[in-house]
Amino acid sequence: MNGWEQVITFFRVAGEMLAPSTDDFIAIFGLEGSLEMALTVAALAGLSEAIGESAVLFINRVRFRRFLLSLFISAIIFVFTYLFFAVSINAIARLAFDSGVPFRAIAIVVGLSYAPRLLGFLVFLPYLGVPLYVVLNLWTVLVMMESVAWALAMGPAQALACILLGGLLLFTLQRSVGRPVTAAARWAMRRAAGVPLVTDRKGLYALLDGRPDTGLRPAILRRRYRPPAARISRRRRV
Repeated sequence: MNGWEQVITFFRVAGEMLAPSTDDFIAIFGLEGSLEMALTVAALAGLSEAIGESAVLFINRVRFRRFLLSLFISAIIFVFTYLFFAVSINAIARLAFDSGVPFRAIAIVVGLSYAPRLLGFLVFLPYLGVPLYVVLNLWTVLVMMESVAWALAMGPAQALACILLGGLLLFTLQRSVGRPVTAAARWAMRRAAGVPLVTDRKGLYALLDGRPDTGLRPAILRRRYRPPAARISRRRRV
């Protein structure tokens, strides 16, 4: 396939993975470069979610070039997380259900299952962002459950158990032997941003209040919220 045909095939596969069927899985596995497509879906899903959460970078006043670099680093981190998640699911499937399916098959179906999160940029929408984030994650889990069940030739309940236990295993590894990797990812994000990143809600409110434009938040919210520095100085005076 030439470049344009590959692009068309990719978008067709991504669209089919929003509501996949058995015939879709068979056709996708027969395609050349299906693993590369899975990696691309995961990378674009990470990039889309990073764009949806880019308000944090704007509030931290990250420069445009570093803003783009931060989005790229977020996508790379997402891909590595996806690969470790696929490894965890494969390990659970082998240990708990005696599966002999090769890792490549698991990596393909798990990566393509992130297709709903290609819409992650919609999280940027005010008021609807959080509900959309929840819907996209539940949608992804349902697609992944069906995909893993087909790849491992097991029931939906067993596939869901592999996904949940794989997620728990990944979380445990991140909080134990994987701490250096997590720290390296955070360091890369800070280096890419070029400024100390403030991500907690109170700190972000303080940054908003510190801007010269006082119209960034309604006056009633500015009266109700006092930046942490103001509260600390008041306690010292008392």
